[in-house]
Amino acid sequence: MHSPYRRYGLLLGGLLIVAGAAWLLFYHECASGGAMGGWYKECDCRGVERLDFDRTEADGPLRSVCLGRVDSRRCYAFRGGPEVDCKAIAD
Repeated sequence: MHSPYRRYGLLLGGLLIVAGAAWLLFYHECASGGAMGGWYKECDCRGVERLDFDRTEADGPLRSVCLGRVDSRRCYAFRGGPEVDCKAIAD
């Protein structure tokens, strides 16, 4: 006979595994960079885009994450600047 604590532990472990898999599949960095005229990346998010931080008023960086699917990414030499190949930007 299994104790109820073991059953709850297995249930909690299963929920943690499912939550971790969902985080890996659906949590993506979307917009990032742009500080002091530096490179900038953005994406098209199919889901919810959440702003992590925005320090653009002090010429600082911006970062948002996409909770969903990322359809496309675009990279720029600086925010509002010319588009560049995303492979040219080191993460």
